Amino acid sequence: MSFLNEFIIKRRANVSNVFLVETVDPKRIQQFKNFVVSTVDFAKHKKYYFDLQTFELLDLESNTPISMQQQQFFAPVPVTPQQLLNVLRSQPTILIISYVFDQRHVQHLSDFLVSASHDEQLYSHKSTVVVFTSDVSIFPQIVRRLSHTITLPTSTPEERLELLKKIKDEIEEASGVKLNLNISADLVNASSGLTLHDVETVALESFLLHRDFKVEAFTQYKIKLLREMGIEYIVPSRGFESVGGYDYLKQYVINRIIKVLRNPDLAKKFGLGVPRGILLYGPPGTGKTWFARALAKEIGLPMITIDPSTFLRGIVGETEARIKQVTQIIESLAPVIVFIDEFDQLALSRQAVTITDSGVSRRMTNMLLAWLGDENRKSFVVGATNFVSDIDPAFLRPGRMDEIIPVFYPDFRARLEILNVHTSIVRKVPLKDVNLEEIAKRTYMWTGAELEKLVIEAASLAMTENSEYVTQEHFESALKSIEVNVSEREQRLKQMINELRKLEIVNQSFLKKALEFYVKSEPSISERIKSVLG
Repeated sequence: MSFLNEFIIKRRANVSNVFLVETVDPKRIQQFKNFVVSTVDFAKHKKYYFDLQTFELLDLESNTPISMQQQQFFAPVPVTPQQLLNVLRSQPTILIISYVFDQRHVQHLSDFLVSASHDEQLYSHKSTVVVFTSDVSIFPQIVRRLSHTITLPTSTPEERLELLKKIKDEIEEASGVKLNLNISADLVNASSGLTLHDVETVALESFLLHRDFKVEAFTQYKIKLLREMGIEYIVPSRGFESVGGYDYLKQYVINRIIKVLRNPDLAKKFGLGVPRGILLYGPPGTGKTWFARALAKEIGLPMITIDPSTFLRGIVGETEARIKQVTQIIESLAPVIVFIDEFDQLALSRQAVTITDSGVSRRMTNMLLAWLGDENRKSFVVGATNFVSDIDPAFLRPGRMDEIIPVFYPDFRARLEILNVHTSIVRKVPLKDVNLEEIAKRTYMWTGAELEKLVIEAASLAMTENSEYVTQEHFESALKSIEVNVSEREQRLKQMINELRKLEIVNQSFLKKALEFYVKSEPSISERIKSVLG
């Protein structure tokens, strides 16, 4: 059912005299104006359009402004609901108000909307108020309760196809030439997740640049749109060869994730579903982000990275409509890896949400749960967290995230490989007489980030001294400049393992093997490690 049909049915059923329409697409407002002027339901109604930004009142049918004397109740000064109601009560009237995106607008309208919502005289005339807004949640609860809310889809395939054909016809009419513009199913699919305004913009830009409607133009526009929202789209350049150590982790992910994603038919033969997502859990600096990028490269997919703080800032004031558009765009770019760092910030336990929260966090949680649990989701989600206990248990269920995978502090072999990676793969450091094995032994409980910092510090010292090479002495000096509280980290690791042993979504067999591997990789201090790992 289209939103126009929903509107007519609800209005005929006297659900309310007031409708709140949630959209960020300016073409939707024009679409509704055209509908009101042409539909028989409002043939005998006076039709007004009030612009909140200019305080201009227009007669929709003649598209002419009404003088200030006639629209005094809309003057940019406080008005009473009674002044507004008198107009709607006097004769059958439909009043369209746009565009509400700020609390100032809400304060100006709320009393009027509450009074109008179930006014008997408005019911008798079928007088109606339709308010277009970017976010229904900025209205008080009583306004939302007494009104009927319609949340518009970003766009449907049928609408996009119709719009693209219309644009094609208009271009041909303006040029006087029959153009061979191909509007394929791929083109319609490529434009999914975009508003009708966006579709029109991209189609016209594509034609001006290429004399054709290009699928790539829509893809690039969506990538640009995501970046403007603080969501990065990248094509990883390094695979597992850039991940030092962590052989137990790489092998497990290759067998359980990569093979299945690369060979879905083989998985289907054994009755296995396609993996949906994993959560990397480990202390800060252990390379979870780095590992996620390498995983994307190994699978052969691009990666979208979501920064929780940017994502949250984008949602405020736009709520569900914004989240829906982001997830639609992500799915339209699938198959793709979606990396969510600090996953706990987006999937915060509902018990942890404070009473003062406006409701945005709860609505965001519900929207994300719906997206992650959608059986048609094609994106593969990789979350990373340092605090698994803060995550809402609803996120840690099969069908949303397949399992939690531990990422411990790098063991001796991993530390040695990380040092090699950062001196010969990620960057080329001219070494001379440097014993990396000795350095790896002396950096027990260091993170990958700290080992990278160690290499950079040693190289910086060599450069400062105008040395031709980076030597063991430079590394010795660099080691003294970085302090690590080993006992505190051992305690953190012990706590992490205890948490993992309690979680059902953790493969306990894999956890046991990973811990055994960790002990074997630190032979010189194996007894100490055993006491830490329990």
